[in-house]
Amino acid sequence: MKLPYVAVALLILSTAYSAMVSFSQPSFSQPSFSQKKRGGLSWIFPESASRAVRFSVGALTLALLAGLALLLGMGTVNSTHRSSRFLIPEGYTGWIRIEFEVQGAPPLRMEGGQYVLRIPSEGVLRTSSAEQYGWAKNSYYYYSAQGVRSLPDSGSAVLIWGKINGEESGASGKRKYEEFFVGTEQQFRGQVKENNKGKE
Repeated sequence: MKLPYVAVALLILSTAYSAMVSFSQPSFSQPSFSQKKRGGLSWIFPESASRAVRFSVGALTLALLAGLALLLGMGTVNSTHRSSRFLIPEGYTGWIRIEFEVQGAPPLRMEGGQYVLRIPSEGVLRTSSAEQYGWAKNSYYYYSAQGVRSLPDSGSAVLIWGKINGEESGASGKRKYEEFFVGTEQQFRGQVKENNKGKE
């Protein structure tokens, strides 16, 4: 998500550099005695550049850099989002799908500063909330009548695989969704193999 901001940064820096270099007028003739005495030709400004011109270019460069810093700061804030807590039916294995911006569906519940996504037994959750972008540390749990237990999402016992975000078009228009697989690595690979066979 940060690549667009890097591109903007490079554009602004190259613009500032071009503005400064445009005032430099390299000469192929021999420098004058006064230029030699002062240490040679100026790299940024020609000798004829007035103080006002130098000040204007410097002020413009500082303004561009300040604007860039502000833009990157705002982008960093907007690129992060609240973490999510996924509650998955006890013993469930297979694909989980969350469909966003579904008219008439309930919004995601907030609890303790996190979004709570309670997945139904069929594995598909529809919500009117918008999809969240950016980085966040999500957590995964199995739930049952006895309570909840943490579901490992890293290490050798990981049970969360193949998380993807996408968008598809249908009779009701475009719909954004998120999917991931719950199960062992062997189950995940077997499911992927089955899906690939179905596409052949």
